[in-house]
Amino acid sequence: MIYHKNYLDIQENKVETDNSKGVSIRTLIAEDQGAKNFYMRILRIEKEGYSPYHKHEWEHENYILNGEGLLKTENKDIKVKKGDVIFIPPNELHSYINTGDIDLEIMCLISSMF
Repeated sequence: MIYHKNYLDIQENKVETDNSKGVSIRTLIAEDQGAKNFYMRILRIEKEGYSPYHKHEWEHENYILNGEGLLKTENKDIKVKKGDVIFIPPNELHSYINTGDIDLEIMCLISSMF
C-alpha cells in the first residue's frame, strides 16, 4: 500500500543526549509505513546546535535541505550547505554543527537492517 503524508504532520522528537544541542528528528518513513530496506528521516539542528559526535555500523546518505554548517569527521571538517549530498561510510566518526543563521535541515537515509 502506498504511504503519503506531509512531513510537517509527522511528530518531531528532540534528541536528548549530553553531547548534542538543539537537535530534533522526524522519522518520515520506517517499518511502520511498510519500509523493509531503508528509513528516511529529517534531522533539524537549531542555530549554534550540533549533533552527537558518533559512529555506527551502517552507512547513511544525507542531503542538505536548508542551512549551512560543518560536518566534523575523523580526518577533517567539511563545510556543507543547502543542496549538498554526503555519503558517510560505516564506522566513520561524524557530527553536524550548525554554523549558519537558520536551522540546518538534513534528509538522512539509513538501512533498516540495523
